[in-house]
Amino acid sequence: MMEDQYPPDYIKKNYKVYDRFTFDYLFKRLLADGYDHEEAKDIILYNSALSTLVMQERIHNEYYLEISREDTISPDLLELQGEIWNNTLENRN
Repeated sequence: MMEDQYPPDYIKKNYKVYDRFTFDYLFKRLLADGYDHEEAKDIILYNSALSTLVMQERIHNEYYLEISREDTISPDLLELQGEIWNNTLENRN
C-alpha cells in the first residue's frame, strides 16, 4: 500500500544515499509500499543525494531493475560482503 505522505518518512530520514546498501534498503521499502521499479527509482532520484557509486552501480547500469523486495541482500552486495570477509580472514593470518 502506498503511503499517504510523499515522500515517505524513511526517504526523508535517509536523504544521503552514498552506498548501495542504503539504496537497496530504500528501494525495497518503496517496492513493499506498492511502487513499481521505475517509480521507486524516480522517488529516490528526486528526493535523495546519491553518490557517484550508487548512480553508476544502481541507476546507470539499471541494476535497480534486478532488485527484489524478497531478497535479504542483493547478490552483488552478498558477493562484496564475502570478499570483505575473506580479505579480513586472510589478513588475520
